[in-house]
Order: sequence, then structure tokens, then C-alpha cells
Amino acid sequence: MPKKKGSAKGKKGKGKKKSLKSGEVPEIWVKNLMKTYERNCKNVNTVMVPNLRKLMKDCIENNQMLVKIIVEPVPMVTKDDPQVQVEPLISAIRQERYTYLKDLHVWDMPLTHENMAAIALLLEKGFYPIRLLELMDCLIEPYSLDRLAKSFGFCSTLTTIVLDYNEFGDEGCKCLCQGLLNNETILSVSMCYCCLEESSGKMLGNVVANSTVRELYLDGNDLLCEGAMELIKLCVNKAETEEYERAEAKRQKEELEAEAALKEKEGRFGTAMSAGSGDEKPTSAGSKPGSAKGKKKKKGKKKKKKEPPAPPAVGPWIHKLHLADNGIDCYGKGGQFAPLVCMRLFKSLITHSDCLKELDLEDNHIGDLGGKLILDALTERKEAGLPGMKLKTTTRMNADTFSAIVKLATGLKKKKKKGKGKKKKKK
Repeated sequence: MPKKKGSAKGKKGKGKKKSLKSGEVPEIWVKNLMKTYERNCKNVNTVMVPNLRKLMKDCIENNQMLVKIIVEPVPMVTKDDPQVQVEPLISAIRQERYTYLKDLHVWDMPLTHENMAAIALLLEKGFYPIRLLELMDCLIEPYSLDRLAKSFGFCSTLTTIVLDYNEFGDEGCKCLCQGLLNNETILSVSMCYCCLEESSGKMLGNVVANSTVRELYLDGNDLLCEGAMELIKLCVNKAETEEYERAEAKRQKEELEAEAALKEKEGRFGTAMSAGSGDEKPTSAGSKPGSAKGKKKKKGKKKKKKEPPAPPAVGPWIHKLHLADNGIDCYGKGGQFAPLVCMRLFKSLITHSDCLKELDLEDNHIGDLGGKLILDALTERKEAGLPGMKLKTTTRMNADTFSAIVKLATGLKKKKKKGKGKKKKKK
């Protein structure tokens, strides 16, 4: 029997490759990137990342763009086995001008100054839309971090930086902060277990006040009470000022409403008096306010054009602050009164800041009085009608106080790090 015409058309349609709006075919882009990456690895006697190679093949089969890359080491059998390196991949991205990469992750790999310079050059080009850069446990040195931070001013798409488990200390933090102040897009910075001490608190406080950074993840450092206070001091001052402005605006609104109500009452009284004297005739049915609605012509709805999102605001606003295991207790320089003074400042931040969404103070022995201040702050925040927030604190306090805190503030979910546990801090 002769074949149906419709069946032949259906077979032809299946063979067509889907392309993007710009006309680019994802399969071709990823295939070229994979070939160049493989060639670069052979030239320097290294191996490709096995998981990345598999992901590239999947993207080629499914005709999808590769937007997320994870670089991680390969287990060694002998000392002479070739290892994974970052530079062949970065070179391949630049050689093929692969401008579809958005997230770059490097895990558990020592990064030399040359490697950091290669990543910095990728960011400095400006046309690679990288939004997330994660370099976790890469033995990054302060001078290498300084080279990377200098590239932040040229990258207008970068929003998130993760540098956890790199023990570059206060010197590295200083280099990073200088780069953050020159950037207008970075919103979130994570430096957990990076050996930061109290002097880093002041530098990070300056960054929050004078840049777009609004989320800080600093678990497992040694900021102590003094560093934590320096970090949030400017944010507290701004929150108190905004609270005063909100109270003033509310008072003025109430005064205007009371004045308008009084005028309306006087107007009704005057109308009633004139109606009683019979000077004015009652209004006709046609002059009723309801009749005017029928005469109005319906206007066609115009489609509103979508405007591009506004750039992030610069100012001392903190949205998410994680300070778990930072030595905020009575064993630091300030003695037994230090956590109390510190918690008073946190109380003011919680009470007055309407943008604060998350606060993590777990594994910091703030004591019963500190817990009571946190509870009072959450209560006052709720009474003031500010948005709810997530808060996590230590259990080492009065059981009733801790239970009340849990009821007023929902718990936080910890970020899961691949193959990472808590590192011991150097003292």
C-alpha cells in the first residue's frame, strides 16, 4: 500500500534542530566548546572533568545550552595520574566566545595566581554574563584574591560570590572589599570559615553601607562581639532613622485624615441647615452621582510595556545576615558584658529594620539576657506590623525564652555544601 503523505512530513519535522530566537543552535555551540576543551586538555596533559563531559554530551543530545559548569578534582590512583585544571576550560570558553555561561563553580581545587588571573580576565571581558562565581576550598591567597577583586568593576552581571573554606583571613577580606566597592550589581557574598577576625567586621560594615551588597554569609569565623557590632552599626542607624520617618509620616497622615473628617462634618451640618430653610431645591434624579457613571465611555486598555528592573539600591540595608559560630559570647575581649551590648544592637536592628529577612546567630553563647533581648525585639517587630523574618539562635538559654523565639521567628535552612563539614577554627 502507498504511504500516507502526512507520515512523511512528520518524519521530516523531527529531524529539524531547534534554535534560539537569535538563530543560534545550542548543539553546535556546546559541541565546539567540548572539542576545544578536549584539545586544550591534551595540549597541557590534563584530563577533562568527567561530570562536565557527561553534561556537555547531554546538552548536545537534547540541543540545550550549557549554562552551569562545575569543576571538581578526579580521585588519584597514582602520583603520576593527570589532574583536572581550570585554565584549559577558561581558555576554551574564551576561544569559542561561549557567552551563555551563567554559573561557574570550582570545588576542592588549589587555584594558583595564574588560575585566578584567568578567571579575572573572563570577568573583565564584560560580554560573558556570569552571575554566580563559587570558588570553594581552593586555597586562595590574599594577593590572588586581590587580582580577582579588581575585575568586579568590569562585570555588570555578577550578583553572587561564594568563597567558603578559603583561609585568606583579614588581609584577603580587605582585598575583596575594595573590589566590592567598585561594583554595582553584587548582592550576595559568602565567606564561611575564612579565618576572618574582628577587623573584618568594620570593613564589611563599610561595604554594606556603600555598595549593593545586602546578603552576607559569614558562618564559622572569629568576628566576636566587637566585629559583629561594627558590621551592623551603620545598618542600625539607618533602620532607626527610617522608623522615625515612618512614624512621622503616619502621624501626619492621621492629622490630615482628622482634618478632612472635621471639614466633612462641618459641610454636612451646613447642608442640613440650608435644606431646613428651604432656600435650595432638591436635586433631580438625573443629577444623582450614580447616573453619571452610565454616561462614561469605556476606554480600551492599553498594553503596558515591560520596563527593565531598576538597579539595586546602594545603602546600609541588610536583608540576610548569617553569623553562626563567630565567638559572640563572653569569652572575648569585652568580657561578660560584651554579648549583652552586642544583643542590644541586634535588638534595635530586628525591631526597626523592615528589610531584614534572615538572621542566624546559632552556636553563639549569647546567654539568657541576650535571648530575652532577641525575644523583646521580635515581639516589638510584630506589634509594629513589620514583615516577618527567619531567625536562628542557640539553645543555650532559658527554655521558655527559646520556645517563644521559635514561635515568633521561623527557622532557617542551612546551605548544603557538597562534601563539606565544619572546620575547626584556629585560635
